[in-house]
Amino acid sequence: MTTLRTTIEDHLSTLQDRLGQAVSRLPGQRPGDRRACTDDFLVATTQHLAAVADIVLPAARKHDPEARSLTREYLRSAKRLERALVIAKAKQYGQAQNVGRAWEQVWTMVRTDLESVAELERDLVARVSERLSEVESHRLGDRLALAARRSPTRPHPHLPHSGVAGKVVRTVASRADRVWDEFEGRVIQPLTPREAG
Repeated sequence: MTTLRTTIEDHLSTLQDRLGQAVSRLPGQRPGDRRACTDDFLVATTQHLAAVADIVLPAARKHDPEARSLTREYLRSAKRLERALVIAKAKQYGQAQNVGRAWEQVWTMVRTDLESVAELERDLVARVSERLSEVESHRLGDRLALAARRSPTRPHPHLPHSGVAGKVVRTVASRADRVWDEFEGRVIQPLTPREAG
């Protein structure tokens, strides 16, 4: 069992590590290795964002009514990051609109948006954690880790992210994503309990 704050920090640390692997160009690295690292980062980030929307945002609204504006700001920031992830995935798989875009530009956009999301998450979690008992914090941390493993593996910035509609859409998108991953032979390494805490 881990606290909500610990799980968030573990997730964010994993995302930073995976981003570093996706961005790096190691000598002797084959193109398939780089694609796998990029996919691992995209999957982990997408799953983390969906889990936060599913677990942390409702907790913030419930335990801190003044956090509503912060949750709205977080959703805007998360959707912006998801749009950047869509561009990275499109670039990765050779979509015509993104062929001329430099990888450096793509990764700069992703890194900036990820930093913005991380800052807002930390603020939200700090506010929520102040109002939770240790047992509740552990329960939310465990729920967040479990939700991440069950979340979609592809970014969906134009679908609902909150409320009942968001929860239903995430469930359907998660199943559809896994089918597409299988069809495409996309080998993914989702956030695991070991990484997630």
